[in-house]
Amino acid sequence: MERWSAKKSAVIYNIDNWGDGFFSINRKGHVCVHPSPHSKYSIDLRALIDDLIKRKIKPPILIRFMNVLKGRIDAINRAFNNAIEENDYPAGYQTFYPIKVNQQRQVVEAITEFGKKHNIGLEVGSKPELVAAISVATGKKLPIICNGYKDEAFIETVLYAGKIGYDITLVVEKLFELEKIITLARKLDIVPKLGIRVKLSSKGTGKWSTSGGSDAKFGLKISELLAAVDLLKEHDLLEQVNLLHFHIGSQITKIDKIKNALVEGSRIYAELKKLGVGLKYLDIGGGLGVDYDGSKSSYFSSVNYSVEEYASDVIYQVKNVCDDAGVTCPDIISESGRAIVAHYSVLITNILNTSTQNALPDYDDVLEEAEKLSPTVKKLNDIYQSLDRHSLREDYHDTLQLIQEAVSLFSLGYLNLHDRALAEWLCNKIFIKINSIVERMQPVPEELQHFQLSLRQTYFANFSLFQSVPDSWAIDQLFPVMPLQRLNQKPDVMASIADITCDSDGEVSSFVGEHGRTNFLPLHKVQGEEAYFVGFFMIGAYQEILGDMHNLFGDTNAVHITFNKKTNYKIDTVIQGDATWESLKYVQYKGPEILKHVRDTLEKRVASRKVPFEETSHFIELLDKMLLSYTYLGR
Repeated sequence: MERWSAKKSAVIYNIDNWGDGFFSINRKGHVCVHPSPHSKYSIDLRALIDDLIKRKIKPPILIRFMNVLKGRIDAINRAFNNAIEENDYPAGYQTFYPIKVNQQRQVVEAITEFGKKHNIGLEVGSKPELVAAISVATGKKLPIICNGYKDEAFIETVLYAGKIGYDITLVVEKLFELEKIITLARKLDIVPKLGIRVKLSSKGTGKWSTSGGSDAKFGLKISELLAAVDLLKEHDLLEQVNLLHFHIGSQITKIDKIKNALVEGSRIYAELKKLGVGLKYLDIGGGLGVDYDGSKSSYFSSVNYSVEEYASDVIYQVKNVCDDAGVTCPDIISESGRAIVAHYSVLITNILNTSTQNALPDYDDVLEEAEKLSPTVKKLNDIYQSLDRHSLREDYHDTLQLIQEAVSLFSLGYLNLHDRALAEWLCNKIFIKINSIVERMQPVPEELQHFQLSLRQTYFANFSLFQSVPDSWAIDQLFPVMPLQRLNQKPDVMASIADITCDSDGEVSSFVGEHGRTNFLPLHKVQGEEAYFVGFFMIGAYQEILGDMHNLFGDTNAVHITFNKKTNYKIDTVIQGDATWESLKYVQYKGPEILKHVRDTLEKRVASRKVPFEETSHFIELLDKMLLSYTYLGR
């Protein structure tokens, strides 16, 4: 057996790059999570999942590591503070968390608590988010920024919140919105605290680049911006505009796009200052990307810059423009939601079973009677017996031709079902033999680089892709996936991961690999009744709130974990996943009504002696248990 080590597993899953110091592999071959990058403290994920199952918390389980949130907040603020010091920047920096990225109450509360020393704030974009932010901010000096479209109820609530003591800024997205704000403020005799969002010509990169540019959904064009200045001046409100905001997209992959936006946005800030606008803050929006695949590239699941480089460029570019224009440098605000929460949650689920390639019947005894083989099968057998690295290319192409020939002959009636099965079996054995040779070749011939897909097996996992990792399906987002255990053993299967929905799209077939994106995930053969677990990492941003109830699979069980030096970890919160009755309730089915309808109908059948009452009673009992049970599989 080839010698293997955890270090080799770290390479093939690229964990040291995408893990950013929060994840590692221990001597047992288990994945670990750390409270801060490269901390000596860690939690063994495989041991943790075993403990949770003993506590009757069943997979799939979403595990939220709350300390990781603190580590990310500290890292972003540290990077900006260092950049401010290095560039002798005369103003400050403040992080705002846009709660649309993950609105879970415990998450928002943890972020505000961990970010207290950094004077962290919240950004909202809807009435429900506004109410949530006010709830969290009550009793705290927690600033709130309000973006998005607003109706009168939204505006009036913000104006009164500011009047009674909340630190809350109303950002103008459209000219008609400004007119509405001015009218309401005068009517209520409240002086508003305002910001303005400008629409830059600069654009980001990747899936969300349309957030910037002249066709962007939000913000004022330059001509509209000047009209707004005139309107504000007319109503003596120029001094109330404290914040200029722009946003060019989420997950910006290229640092040069960020630099372009910073120069343009800073120039607009400087010009507005000269016009007498009372700006104190420059809100550069979101966009700080996360390196999901660890490639450090401009691919849309990666970024070609670090947090430190991002912060340094922000501070340098803003200072350079302001100094050149002779205006006061602003306090910088960023809304880096993805960068704060992406790493903190992991979905862990169990493998239920695999496709049947390993269970194919063994035809070795049939091959001993070569004279009875059909000509096509005999040729495949000859290739298998003689295959070596010198005939690799020729034998590979001949195999592809012969398996197609076998299919054609079967369709025409010249090959029976048994011989076709023999041909498939031999083709698989040839590809396995080719793979064992290719693994030792450097470089791998181009025509042999994709044949491994034919060996890919499907591992069925107990989760819904649409509920737990929807961006993987919707926008082809790449998330790290890897097994939690046996990482000191060489993986011997090339796999894809299928969920338990009835949709053929419910399968992950693109993964993070050693050299970037790959079409298969190295896994181990599941041994007998072994509990084999895989983790989906870095899913803290957007996935928990975007989940779709395909097949009525509901929210998973969720557990909040904090690190504890004495006991290793502490379970802060357990949130039960949806029971079947709860999922049905979303689509207007009511559990008691279902049971009553079924019971009444069955009682009529019992009365007419079509079915014994013992069987109907047992059926009702089963139905009742199902209504109360977890929507996912397993007892």
